[in-house]
Amino acid sequence: MQPNSPDRSPRAPGRAPVRSRLIRRCRAVTLCAALLAGVPAGPLHAQPCAELPAERMVSDGRSGCLAVVPVAPPTGADPPPRVLVVMIHGDRTGSLEQRHVDRWVEVGRALQADDRRALLLIRPGYRTPAGDSSGWANPRDDDYTAENTARVAGALAALRQTLRPQRIVLVGHSGGAATAALVLGRHPGAADAALLLGCPCDVPPWRDHRNLQRGGFDRAWSHSLNPLAFVSGIVAATPVHVATGARDDNTLSRFAMRWVERAAARGVAAAFEEVPGHDHGSILRWDGVAQRVQALIAALPD
Repeated sequence: MQPNSPDRSPRAPGRAPVRSRLIRRCRAVTLCAALLAGVPAGPLHAQPCAELPAERMVSDGRSGCLAVVPVAPPTGADPPPRVLVVMIHGDRTGSLEQRHVDRWVEVGRALQADDRRALLLIRPGYRTPAGDSSGWANPRDDDYTAENTARVAGALAALRQTLRPQRIVLVGHSGGAATAALVLGRHPGAADAALLLGCPCDVPPWRDHRNLQRGGFDRAWSHSLNPLAFVSGIVAATPVHVATGARDDNTLSRFAMRWVERAAARGVAAAFEEVPGHDHGSILRWDGVAQRVQALIAALPD
């Protein structure tokens, strides 16, 4: 290498290395994005939920707690919402980055209304900049367990008691949709309606499909429950809308359709929709999300 090569050029006195400057800039951008979103920008190591302010955590009914991200911070004088929309994120190997939280806050803003509040519920065991939830999250995502489902249902019961909404509507994506479906089936009455986006609602064939996509190297899941097996527990006439992107090559439409067919046959007000132009991730940006939530609310009894 020549002495005057760029890789060997001396650094100006007092000037930080490029890598250090980029790291500081990235941290600043993350902080600004979080503040603009109304979400407390956590440090690189976020707080356990037990150490969070009361408005950012909820008991899970299992001697633990789950972190929550309110879309609009409560003022303390807010009347009880008629509807509480609880959003449940998908699988991320046990942790969310700030950009994932920000995306959900953006979704939640479209769901807020004068008589409606929205919040993101951090799934059990997940570590996030907004706070860490109690429980266990599998780094391989195989964690749709009875215990985790019970923790989410316990958190919904606590939210119903503390915020006193008349109705709770779930909005789940991917693993969050599977979690919501399990809550409906295993804990009847924990929620009143649900919008399931990109739902792996029939887990065994979904995992077979993913294994084929990955050349046969994907491990079988041994911990997760199958939402399809618990359809019979859902309260009759519960409104549930299930939507999968037409370009979704992950959670194929047939996995959700099978769940909807069985649920509808048992008296659940379940409907399926394939959304043109959207894949597994982009369905969160679908402009029909708010409309479908509004339709679910309108279908609830007064």
